[in-house]
Amino acid sequence: MKRAVKHRLPPGFTLTVGVLAFAAGCASVALDSVGWYFSQQSYALFDEGSLLSTVLRYYLVEAAAICVVVGGAYLVFRGLTRRDLDPDTDSVKAILADSLRSRKDVLIGIMAALLYALLYVFLSSIVVFQPTVDFGAAYGVSSPSWNAAACCGSPGTVPALYVYLLPQAHIALQILPLDALFVVVVPLLVGLNVAIAAHALRNKVLRSDTGWLGSLGVITGLFTGCPTCAGLFLSGALGGLGATSLAVALAPYQMVFVVLSIPLLVASPLVVAVNTRRVMRAACAVPQPQRS
Repeated sequence: MKRAVKHRLPPGFTLTVGVLAFAAGCASVALDSVGWYFSQQSYALFDEGSLLSTVLRYYLVEAAAICVVVGGAYLVFRGLTRRDLDPDTDSVKAILADSLRSRKDVLIGIMAALLYALLYVFLSSIVVFQPTVDFGAAYGVSSPSWNAAACCGSPGTVPALYVYLLPQAHIALQILPLDALFVVVVPLLVGLNVAIAAHALRNKVLRSDTGWLGSLGVITGLFTGCPTCAGLFLSGALGGLGATSLAVALAPYQMVFVVLSIPLLVASPLVVAVNTRRVMRAACAVPQPQRS
C-alpha cells in the first residue's frame, strides 16, 4: 500500500493569513464604527426596543471581528515560530521567531499584556466604579441590566453600551466600539513588544536608542480610548492647566492617538530585530588582514 503523502503549507502561508486576518478584523470594526457615526441621527429615532436590539447586533458583529483579530494574532505567532520559516538565521523574521520561541520571554510578554489590559480597562473607564452615585436615582436601575446610547459622538464612541453589573455596589461597564477593540489589540502588541525586548535584553543586544519607540507606543496606546487620561497626564506634566478642560480639548483627537499608537507598537519590534541583526553581524564579522 502507498502511504498517504502529507502536503505541508508553504512556510510563509500561516504568517500571511494571520496578518491578513488581524488587519481585516481591525478594518471591519473601524468601518462599522464610521458607518454608525454617519447614521447615528437616524438610529436615535428608533424606539427603545428596536434600538437595543440593533446595538446588540452591532456588538455581536464587533465581537466576531475581534475574534478574527485574536485568531489572526495566533496565526502570526504560529507562523513566526515555525522552524522552517527562514533559513537565514539573522534575518528579521528569524530574530523575531527566536524571541517568540523562548517560553520565558513569551511568559513575560503575556504577563505584560494582561497587566496592560487591566490598566487600560480602568483608565479608559470600561469598568466604572461610582461609590457616591445612587444608580437607582441617577440611572433608574436597581438590578443587573443594560442600556445603550445611539447618538451622538465621534467615530468609535457610538453606539455606547452600558451594562449595570452590580448597581448596589456602584459597578458598571461602559463599552465603546474603539475601547472594545483596543482593549484586545493594544495589549497584544504590548505583549509582543515586551517579549522581544526581554529577549534582546537577555542577549544584550538592545541599544538604548531603540526602546523609546515601544515606550511611546505604550503610552499613546493608553490614550486611544481615553482622552481624559491624556488630559490628566498632560495637565500633571505641564502644570497650571485644568485637567477637565484639557481632556475636553483632546477628545476630538482620539483618532489621532489611535493612528499613532498602532504603527508605533508594530514598528518597535521590527526596529529591535533590525538592531539585533546589526549587532549579530558586527560580532560575526571577520577582520580583513592588513596589507604591509
